[in-house]
Amino acid sequence: MNSRAVLVGSLRPELGVSGDHDGLLVADVRHPDAVESLLGGIFRNGELPLVTCRSADLEAVRRLVTFASVRYPGLRASIDPLPGSPLCVGVISSLVDDITADALTPAADVLAWRLAALDLLRKQVWSAVWLPSVAGLEDGPPPGVAKHVRSWLPGAGFLAVHSPTREVVSAAKAPITGLEERPDSALVHSAATQHPWVVEAMRDAIQPASVSELTTVREPIDSFGTAQAIELLTVPLSFHAHSRPDPDAIAECGACGVRHARPTCPVCRMSAQPRGAAQMEAAQ
Repeated sequence: MNSRAVLVGSLRPELGVSGDHDGLLVADVRHPDAVESLLGGIFRNGELPLVTCRSADLEAVRRLVTFASVRYPGLRASIDPLPGSPLCVGVISSLVDDITADALTPAADVLAWRLAALDLLRKQVWSAVWLPSVAGLEDGPPPGVAKHVRSWLPGAGFLAVHSPTREVVSAAKAPITGLEERPDSALVHSAATQHPWVVEAMRDAIQPASVSELTTVREPIDSFGTAQAIELLTVPLSFHAHSRPDPDAIAECGACGVRHARPTCPVCRMSAQPRGAAQMEAAQ
């Protein structure tokens, strides 16, 4: 079955209510009609929507997918909430959408590979945001009273880490300490026009294999209450190969027919039966 990733969340104004962001389909969670229409278009094209969203938007996205399935009978979709900032969710979604069939994985199993890539990246991506104050940190790790007080003083700076662990690290100037080096990862960041030193300090702290700037799907001021926010994440360079599922682990869901390697079907939520048990039943 063909599939297409689509990110549902709050979008920056120039993206409109739905459309394309650097090749990734996006729709604004605040505009139900736009979300339903985009999902309907994917469905009419014979593809399964792989819906991604921030964890905080999961319940709203579930409702919209339900409404879309009523509006377009037969529409099915998987929903994968992802940790981290809007930039992190957008990067993961784009990387998964870019996975295509090759000599080792046929087209019939690309969906299973994309789902496995979502699972791997959800666990291994490091995501954080640099902020001059923790006052606008509503959906993130608790900063504590001391850091709130520090925010009132000039020259403050903080690194709010969303995943894999949730913590707030003081980061008012270089060097930024206490971070794990990630030499086998690529560092991705949003625009840092007001505080370029942050990216250089992060490069020195993390020691990534590469550094690149990308545009986030949502304005930083909308996400964090300040235009000075800098979103950061690291992606393991080996994710493409390491997320490829074992062909023997891929099975067809007995309820909806979707081929995947998860314990539970991402579309109909039916628990997968171990292949060995199915073979034993067939032999009886």
